[in-house]
Amino acid sequence: MTKLLSFFLLFALLCSPFVNAKLERHTYYSKSIENNVIGTNPERVISVYLPASYDDTPNKIYPVVYFLGAYSWSNDFALPMEKRIDRFGVKNQPIEFIVVMLDGDTPLRGSFYVNSKAHGYFEDFIMSEAIPWVRSHFRVSQNPSLTAIAGYSMGGTGALRLAARYPTQFGHVYALSPGVFNKTGLEDSFLSNKSAIEHYNTFRQHYAKVDDKLAFMSKEFAPFQGDKLWDNGDENSDYAFILAYGGAFASRPNEAFGIHYSEKKGAYPKWQAGFGDILTMYMSSSVLDNLNSVVIEVGDHDEFRWITNGCVTLKVASEEADSIVKVNVFEGDHGDHFGQRIEQSMLPHFVKVLSQSTITTSN
Repeated sequence: MTKLLSFFLLFALLCSPFVNAKLERHTYYSKSIENNVIGTNPERVISVYLPASYDDTPNKIYPVVYFLGAYSWSNDFALPMEKRIDRFGVKNQPIEFIVVMLDGDTPLRGSFYVNSKAHGYFEDFIMSEAIPWVRSHFRVSQNPSLTAIAGYSMGGTGALRLAARYPTQFGHVYALSPGVFNKTGLEDSFLSNKSAIEHYNTFRQHYAKVDDKLAFMSKEFAPFQGDKLWDNGDENSDYAFILAYGGAFASRPNEAFGIHYSEKKGAYPKWQAGFGDILTMYMSSSVLDNLNSVVIEVGDHDEFRWITNGCVTLKVASEEADSIVKVNVFEGDHGDHFGQRIEQSMLPHFVKVLSQSTITTSN
C-alpha cells in the first residue's frame, strides 16, 4: 500500500505543471567584495528559481523576490529552498514570480549585507552587481511594486535595511526572525558577553601586531568554518559573531575591527546601530511611505531574547501608529517551523501581493 501511494504521489508530481520549474546557479565575480580584509571569496553564487511557465512565455515579465540567507549559511541554502518552493507548488499552485537567492557567508560566517572593509562591500554587491546582472539575464520586473526582498535571521535584517535604503528598488519586504535591537537590545545580546568581549579585544591586539595578517586570521578563524562554528560550543560561535558584527558595523577609517563600546563609550552608537537602526527606520514615515507591504515574523521565545523583544517593540509601535508594518508573533524559537513559515506564510504573502503583477511585453 505504501509503495502504491508513493507511486501515485510520484506520478502526480511528474504530471504537475511546476515540474518544469528550475533552479539555475551562476557564479559571479564581485569587484565590490574582492578588496576585503578577512579573505572573503569574491566569487559568489547567484541562485535563480524560475517558474514552470518561464520558458513557455518568452514575452512575460515576472515579479521577483530577492531572498537573503542567514548567518553561517553558504550559497547551498538555495537547494532546500528550491524544494520548499516546489512543495508549495504541489500543495497550492506554481508560483508566477522569480526567486533570486543570495548568501552573505564570509570567513566570519556573515557579512550582514552591509559595506565593510572587513567582509567586503556586500550592499554594493547586491545593489550594483547582483540585481543589475539578474535584470540583464532574466525577465524580471524593475517596477518596485513588483519587486520584493526577504530573508531569514541575518538575511531578514539585511532585507529590512536594504528595503529602507532603496525604496525606489523594492516595494515589499518580508523578514523572518530578523535581528532587531530595542533600547536594551545591545546589552541583552551576546555582544555584551564578557568572554566574547575579551576574545574580541585580544584579537584586535594581536591583529595590530602581526605582519602576516591573513595567515593570522586564517588560523584564528579556522574553528568557525563549516559545522565547527556550532560544534565547538557557544563560546566559539559567540566569538565568531562578535568579530563578524564588529567588522561589519564598528570599523573606523584605519581599522577594520573597531574598538568595542565597553572600551570606549564613543563607540556605542556604532554597535547599537547595527541592529538598532532597523527599529528607527521602520518607525519612520519617510521609509514606510515608499513601501507597499512590510511583514516581520518572530518567535515568542526566540533563544536570542533580544530579537523577540526588539520585534515586539516594533509591533507595539506599529500598531499604535497604524502603520503598514505587520509583526506576526508565532509560538516557537529562532528556527522553529522555518520550512512551514516559508511555505505557509511568506510564499502565500508574495502570491497575494504579486499575483496581479505579471506584465506581458510587446512582440
